[in-house]
Amino acid sequence: MKWISPAQTMDMLYDDPARTGPDSNYGFALLWAGDGKGGAHRVADLARAKLQPRKPTAAEIAAVGEDWAVTAADYRLLLADGVGDVVSPRELFERYDAHIQPGQNLLAVVQTLRFPASLPRHGMMHAAYMYTALCMQPRHLSSLIVQHMPSDARSSRSPHVHIVTPVLTHHLSGFAAVHAMFDDPPAQMHRMFEDDWHRIRTALEEMSAM
Repeated sequence: MKWISPAQTMDMLYDDPARTGPDSNYGFALLWAGDGKGGAHRVADLARAKLQPRKPTAAEIAAVGEDWAVTAADYRLLLADGVGDVVSPRELFERYDAHIQPGQNLLAVVQTLRFPASLPRHGMMHAAYMYTALCMQPRHLSSLIVQHMPSDARSSRSPHVHIVTPVLTHHLSGFAAVHAMFDDPPAQMHRMFEDDWHRIRTALEEMSAM
C-alpha cells in the first residue's frame, strides 16, 4: 500500500473555504469525490494518510498485518450514537467508501484543532474528544480523531489534532443519508463548525479554571 505524504494529503483537500488564513487556531477542509483530474478520492486513503504522517517502516507494517500501521502520536475512533464497535479505522473507512453512491460529491470534512505546545498531549486529545462527542456524535456522525506532534520530528509547527468525519449519517443498520448541515455552502460550514469548536473550547477552559 503506497504511502501518502502530508503534501499529497493536502492536495486531496479543498482547504480553508472561509479564508480565515494559516494563522488560525482552527482549520477546515473538504474532501470531494473527484480530484479534478478525472480520478476519484477515497475517504479510506485520507484517513490512512492522517494516521501516517511519517512513512511507516517495513517492521511497523509487518507488525500490524492487514491493519494500517499508525505513525501519528495518538488516535481515537468516536462512532455515532448507537453504532456497534468496529475493529479498526480501516474497517470503518473501507466500509464507508463501499457505501458511496454515484452523484455524491462531498465525501468527508476534516477539522484541524491547533494547540499551544505548553498544553499536555492528553489535554489536546481530551479537548478534541469532548468536542467530537458533543458536536459530531449526537448528529449520528462517526469520526476519526488523530493527534500530530510535529515536534517529534523536530519541526516547529504547532501540535494539532485532526478530526476526519464522513458526511453520511451512521446508524446501527449502516450508513444512510448525507447529514443536512453538509448541504450548506463550504464557507458557511467552516464558520459554523469553527463557532462550535470555540464554544466547546471556552467551556472546557472555564471548567478547568474552577
